[in-house]
Amino acid sequence: MATSQDRNLTLSVKDFGPIYSAEVELRPLTVFVGPSNTGKSYLAILIYALHKFFNSSRTMNLSFFHRHRGLLDEHEISEEDITRLIDGVDEIVSRVNDGSPIPLPDEVASLIRPMLSDVLLGDDLAPEIMRCFGIDETRKLIRHGSEESAKVALLSKTPDSPETGYNYSPLYKFDIKKETLPASIPDTAPLQIGKDAIEEYIQIKSEIKSFGPKWPNSQERRFLAVALIENIFEYIVSYFTNPMSRPAYYLPADRTGIMHAHKVVVGSLIQGASRAGLRPGRPLPVLSGVLADFLEQLIELGDLSSRRKRPKGNLAQRLEREILSGSIRIENSETGYPVFSYRQTGWTEDLPLMNTSSMVSELAPVVLYLRHVVSPGEVLIIEEPESHLHPAMQVAFIRHLAAAVRSGIRVIITTHSEWVLEELANLVRISDLPESRRKGIGGADYALRPDQVGTWLFEPQKRPKRSVVKEIPLDVDYGGFRSDYDDVAIGTHNDWATISSRIEES
Repeated sequence: MATSQDRNLTLSVKDFGPIYSAEVELRPLTVFVGPSNTGKSYLAILIYALHKFFNSSRTMNLSFFHRHRGLLDEHEISEEDITRLIDGVDEIVSRVNDGSPIPLPDEVASLIRPMLSDVLLGDDLAPEIMRCFGIDETRKLIRHGSEESAKVALLSKTPDSPETGYNYSPLYKFDIKKETLPASIPDTAPLQIGKDAIEEYIQIKSEIKSFGPKWPNSQERRFLAVALIENIFEYIVSYFTNPMSRPAYYLPADRTGIMHAHKVVVGSLIQGASRAGLRPGRPLPVLSGVLADFLEQLIELGDLSSRRKRPKGNLAQRLEREILSGSIRIENSETGYPVFSYRQTGWTEDLPLMNTSSMVSELAPVVLYLRHVVSPGEVLIIEEPESHLHPAMQVAFIRHLAAAVRSGIRVIITTHSEWVLEELANLVRISDLPESRRKGIGGADYALRPDQVGTWLFEPQKRPKRSVVKEIPLDVDYGGFRSDYDDVAIGTHNDWATISSRIEES
C-alpha cells in the first residue's frame, strides 16, 4: 500500500521525559537539535520503540487483526446492514479519481467503528517501550512534576479548507500512567480506503449481490458480508499504522566504544547471567533495548545468511571511498562471532578496528548497516552523527546521509553540530535551483526538497524545568536553520571583546 507507507505521520507527546510538549512531523530526514538533557534521545527512542512494536509480526494488521477476528458474528448482520454495505462500496468506487485515499462512507464507517473501539494495545505496547528505555516501570517516563500522565498520539495530516490549511487527526493514542498504559484508536480517527483495495471490494460485493434478492438473509450472503467488513477493517487498521510499521534501526551515541569492546560487553553479560544463580545478591547488568538490539545486530552480521547484499556502487561503498579512504571488513572467528577490521586503500593487510582512528570506528557501524542491514523504505536513527568527525567530514557525512534519504531510507538524527545544520540548509536551498544551474556547487548531487527535511529545536525552560519542541523553518534571509548556536557564538564573541577591552585598559 504505497499511499499509506509513503505518507508522513506526526508524533505528539505531552509530559514525556523532560519534554513538556512536542508535535513532530516524521519526514524522510528528521533532525533533533538543542541542548543536552532536553529530550532529543528520549523522543528518538520512543520513535524506535513504536516502530519495533508496529513492525513486530505486522502487529496491527496481522496478529492483532486475527486476534480480534471474532469481533463480528455473521448472525449479527442484518439485511439492512448488507444493503448499506453494498451502497457504501458503490459510493467508494464512484469517488476513485486521482488515487488519493477515499473517506469511508458513513454507512460503512458505522459498521467498522464498533470494531475499532474494542481495540486496545496498551498491554502489548508497554513492555516494548520499557524494554527500549531499559526501565521496569512506566511511571519513570512521565515528566517530573507532572500531576497526571504522559500522553502520546500518532496524528495524520489531512487537507482542510483553503482558509485553515491542514487538520491533524489522531489515529492512535495512549497515556503513560504510573502503572498502566491504556491505548486506543480514537472515535474521531479518519477512516480512509486506498485505490489499491477497491478491486477486491467490488468482487466481494458482486458475490453478495448474486445471492439476492432470491436468497435474502441466506447464510452465504451474510458470510460474504462479514468477510467484506473484516477486509475493510483490516485495511483501515493497516492504513493507520503502516508508516510506523517500517523496520527501524538505532545507532546509539556510544557506538564507537561498543565497536571497540562489543565482544567484551557480550561476554561479560553472558558470564554475569550464568553466575546469577550462584550469587543471588549480585544484580544482573541491564541494557536498554536500543543498546541490546545494536549488539545483537552486530553479532548477527557474523551469520553470512543474515547479510543483505547491495549492488556495486552502493551507499556504503561511496562512504568508504570518499570519507574513510578504505573499507570496513567482517571476518568470522572460529565460534562464528564477527571480527571487524579496517583496510586502507592500497594496503594488503587489515587493521583491527580498535586500532583505527575514532572517525573510522565511529562510521564503521553506519557503513555496516548501509551495506548489510537497512534497506530503502526502512528507518535509520543515528545519535550525534558528527561525533569524532572534523567539520569537513561532518559536511561530507551529511551529504551521504542525504544520499541515503534520496535512495528511500528514512533517517532521524540528533545533533549538536552547527556544521550539520548549515550543510542541511545548503542541501535544501540547492533544490530551488534548476539542475542546469547547480554545476560546481558542493553537495549539488545530494539536494533535498524542503518537504523532505524537518528540523526540530528542543528548547529548555527553567521554571518549571522542562523543554518545548518547535520546528525550525529554513530562514532564507538568515541563511539557514536558526538554532540556539548563534547565542553561543555571540556570547563567546562578546566575552572576547570584553577581555580585549580590559587588556587595553590595563
